[in-house]
Amino acid sequence: MTVDDSPPHPSVKLVPFSTQYLRLHEALPFGLRDGAGSLLLAAGQQLDAAEQLERLSAQPLFADESESADWRRRLAHAMDNALRQNAPLKEIAALRPGERASARMLAEASLPERWEDLTAALDAALRDARQGSDWLDRVAEVRLQAMALTERRLDASLYWLIYRAGQSTERYCAHHALLAMVVCRRAAERLGWAGTRADALGMAALTMNVAMVRIQDLLAQSTSRPTGAVQAEIDAHAARGAALLRACGVQDVLWIDTVRRHHEHADADKPLDGLPEAMQLARLLRRVDIFTAKLSRRRGRGPMSPVQAAREACLGADGRPDELGAALLKAVGLYPPGSFVELSSGETGIVVSRGERANLPLVACLVTPAGTPVGEPALRDTVDPRFAVKQAVRASSVRVTPPHGKVLALL
Repeated sequence: MTVDDSPPHPSVKLVPFSTQYLRLHEALPFGLRDGAGSLLLAAGQQLDAAEQLERLSAQPLFADESESADWRRRLAHAMDNALRQNAPLKEIAALRPGERASARMLAEASLPERWEDLTAALDAALRDARQGSDWLDRVAEVRLQAMALTERRLDASLYWLIYRAGQSTERYCAHHALLAMVVCRRAAERLGWAGTRADALGMAALTMNVAMVRIQDLLAQSTSRPTGAVQAEIDAHAARGAALLRACGVQDVLWIDTVRRHHEHADADKPLDGLPEAMQLARLLRRVDIFTAKLSRRRGRGPMSPVQAAREACLGADGRPDELGAALLKAVGLYPPGSFVELSSGETGIVVSRGERANLPLVACLVTPAGTPVGEPALRDTVDPRFAVKQAVRASSVRVTPPHGKVLALL
């Protein structure tokens, strides 16, 4: 392995290089350097031993921006093609410039598998949050993949994200961030927010808890109250997260300030248009954070019913949805996809799609009035009085595991 201690020319600009693109016996058309600019691997030089690959992968790597520009442009094009086809993230991560996602992988990956890929990728990126890492690029890749998936299959995505949140605490922080991002994006549309404002909100949702990833995961698995020291870290995580983003090179002030302020609740009675832009985004993110957390399982408690969660997160002091609450309800519905309901027919089912109004979802019937599982899930439109929603049902009271493939095929 070539090592060159001489510093690069002052005009050279270094950009992070992800170690996921290092492979044995495959040369890169540009050199790899450390954070100080010293050459670690020359252009065209191959790695022929696993020990070399492991040693190089153990440190932050960088490349000359101009020297690697063509390679990065061709890689971005390959990734863009794969994103448009909803390829699994693990296959996108394995792409090289000019390659395409295989038809086999595209055909085999189910929607739940794609969301689990995204959750794992976001979890890994957030746990690697530090200066010199490429974690922000990896978070941005997750966001692009998530947006492509939700644009194509929004109700199916909400179905899986909300169902899974109510069933599992695995990778809690990353899953919660993805669910919050999807809900924020849809609520923002209802508020007329788009462009850079919507982009900042999406990235803020994914990184709002970057300073307490491990703590949040541990809390989801615990039945004990946090100690004083842990509570102090929780209280400081918004400010620490914003500082970390700034230290890692984020220049989007709106994104940073939204993370910093997403737990503030001063001036709660002020109308949105009377607040600074960052505070408007932070106010929505806080509301979505609360709502989606209530729909999520913790080791010490099951998920709250969506009606109760909406009552606590969407209603103002007068008992009616305020501007943010109304946008949130329009985004996911009073009975969100992935939650369970009992119908006037006596059947119990899982919501698969939002309907014409917030309280009129489409439901896949899972249990008959006699309490026996159905052979095949049947779609019920709750606009029909025979199948009107009678009440929300806690997931713990439903003894049937939904056949997700068949349920999602109804959409």
